[in-house]
Amino acid sequence: MGTPLHGTAIITGASGLLGSEVAVSIAKAQPFVHLLLVARDIRSDTVKDVLSRIRLIGPRSVEVVKCDLACFNSVASFAQYTVERVRSKEIPPVTLLINSAASSSYVTDQVTRDGYDPVYQTNCIAPFLLTVSLLEAFRAGDGTPNGGARVINIGCAAMSKGSLDYFDEQGPDNASQAPGTPISAKEATARFGSSKLLMSAAMYALRRSLVLAGNISLNVYTMDPGFMTGESHLTASAPLSVRMAHQTRSGLRPLLRVFSKSAINKASVPAKVIAKVAFQRETVENWGRERYYILDSEYEAGSVIPVLRDLPRMDALLQKVMRQFSSFQPRAQPALRRRRQLFQRLCLLCGVSLLLLVLIFPSLRASLLPVVSLGLLHTYEDLQIETIRYYDLSKVQGTASGWERGERVLMCTPLRDASSHLPMFFSHLRNLTYPHNLIDLAFLVSDSEDDTMGMLSRMLDELQHDADPKMPYGEISVIQKDFGQLVNQDVESRHGFAAQASRRKLMAQARNWLLSATLRPTHSWVYWRDADVLTAPQTILEDLMRHDKDVIVPNVWRPLPDWLGGEQPYDLNSWQESETALALADTLDEDAVIVEGYAEYATWRPHLAYLRDPYGDPDMEMELDGVGGVSILAKARVFRSGVHFPAFSFEKHAETEAFGKMAKRMGFSVIGLPHYTIWHLYEPSVDDLRHMEEMEQERKEREMEEKDQADRAERVQTLFKDAKTQWDIDHAFVEDAIAEDQKQETAASGGSSSETPKGSEEGPLAQPAVKERGGTGQSGEGSGTQMEEAKR
Repeated sequence: MGTPLHGTAIITGASGLLGSEVAVSIAKAQPFVHLLLVARDIRSDTVKDVLSRIRLIGPRSVEVVKCDLACFNSVASFAQYTVERVRSKEIPPVTLLINSAASSSYVTDQVTRDGYDPVYQTNCIAPFLLTVSLLEAFRAGDGTPNGGARVINIGCAAMSKGSLDYFDEQGPDNASQAPGTPISAKEATARFGSSKLLMSAAMYALRRSLVLAGNISLNVYTMDPGFMTGESHLTASAPLSVRMAHQTRSGLRPLLRVFSKSAINKASVPAKVIAKVAFQRETVENWGRERYYILDSEYEAGSVIPVLRDLPRMDALLQKVMRQFSSFQPRAQPALRRRRQLFQRLCLLCGVSLLLLVLIFPSLRASLLPVVSLGLLHTYEDLQIETIRYYDLSKVQGTASGWERGERVLMCTPLRDASSHLPMFFSHLRNLTYPHNLIDLAFLVSDSEDDTMGMLSRMLDELQHDADPKMPYGEISVIQKDFGQLVNQDVESRHGFAAQASRRKLMAQARNWLLSATLRPTHSWVYWRDADVLTAPQTILEDLMRHDKDVIVPNVWRPLPDWLGGEQPYDLNSWQESETALALADTLDEDAVIVEGYAEYATWRPHLAYLRDPYGDPDMEMELDGVGGVSILAKARVFRSGVHFPAFSFEKHAETEAFGKMAKRMGFSVIGLPHYTIWHLYEPSVDDLRHMEEMEQERKEREMEEKDQADRAERVQTLFKDAKTQWDIDHAFVEDAIAEDQKQETAASGGSSSETPKGSEEGPLAQPAVKERGGTGQSGEGSGTQMEEAKR
């Protein structure tokens, strides 16, 4: 599963002090860019050193091509060859050209074969010719203002001492001194600065012409790296006074940087700035500006090179530079055809001769046939096929600050029926803060019945093609190998005591297969990580690496439901040895395997998990004899020394516990962090599931009972009203009835008193009135009785 390359970056002067550092910086920052390094001598030790440094970074697409900037024919051939490779899609389109090659001289030089001062041709005319010849390769890329091609020219402070007319007035045609005559340091500085000034001005003029023509989006920058420490070919041939001044400046570097950060630096400092500027995303507004960089400080190019504001003079300069190499023409086509015909005839003659020799002398077949190969048609410089590689393992020992030193980590993860865990695992991968380009992933899929392999492939493809350039990882290896594991993946089967010995021996085989197939000479660390880790710090690699131990593990717990206590130690395989366990081991058979955390083997060992304090120091260390396999960080030299995961009984243990004892036996440090905790996924057992079902049933019954009680209360409230409230209503009704009767009685007694005189006068007629009152009184008693009954 390959990741497509984003573009081709051409770096001239790759064997120089700055060019080599720029190549390494781009290889670190842009893992998916094809590096095309241009050097005059591709067999030099400097080129070999650059290639070895890039290989230590990780798998990168890099090649070295020979090109001599002091020869127009060499430059044109290289440019034509590159354009043809881009057209045939052999390499990605060219998106970056860094003109880092430079030449300086303190003597009067003989002119080149093209008739120019070698300093002027190498520093100015040849880079300009190379840029113009590569326009077709630039155009094949993304020619938009957001992502157009870039040309970065390396300038210098000596440009302020140069002039645009220097080589017209002091050129080799007018020189009266013989070649080899020393010149002053001031004159050499003016010569070098003038060549750089002419190159920068001509490049900016070319950009303006291309913008007006609208042919291609080409952005041109000039970068002044400042003074740099270290020996280079620019100072090797300098006079003694210049070398002494350079050494003095290098010795005063810390003091000079207080006043100016570009005063003097190591070559890696400007190289990182160049790598950053070369791939920064451009906006339409910034794209229209002409920029000049002094280290990482950005300026308007016209403020540093005032001649850029003189448009007529810039046009004249562009025409002048174009005329200087327009007279150069590659070899004529008839000459090439004649050479090709001669070459074909020679090849035919050689082929017939070899055939006759093979037929006549059969004994020569063994020696002649291997010679008939592509080596007869191509030179070593063209092919660059490496069959011998050299690795210095002393540089990959593993240190406490590996992320700063560019140390590579191999992350190994065995998988079996893990499709349900992969989304969580890949979310952890995306959040790791260790540089992803320094991490190589290795997966072993074994004895799986679900879609682990398919889901893994899809998620890896999505991860590697993420829009974030910092997200993709380095080399990724996916290995499929079945081991005949018969133990099921459920909790009861995996953690059952009866299956532990055989299961762990097979797991040890799987780990050894995965490690032996993926460990590279470039790896400094190996990190084992299970896929079912629930939570872990994003900085776990840096946190563990900072202790600088050979083998180190964190504490592993797991969350539990509240009815089980909320949390629990998970990994009991990290422990210190005890006298009880040693005595127990002496009583067991040779092939027996002690498994920790089971009642069948009471070892009474101090476990790392039980020493956890949530508020303890996470950097506190504890020496261990056995380790668990959930999360292990080990230096690669531990495995290179022969330590592995025993798939047999080693000191009555197997797999990771035996790995810890073997590492301890070989003198490596084995450390655990009791207060640095990661959390494993909780997987309920059969008993837990049964209890959870019972709790769910009880909850449903309790809810139904509460609902029935609420319904009964509502019905009672509806059918039976409140007695106190009804009594108040009846009492008020009775009182109203009594008050009404009293009013009627008062009215009746008032009428009788007015009729009494008449009864006295009439005599006998008064008696009926008395009887009527008596009758009225009886009626009142009956009415009172009714009212009392109503009250009751």
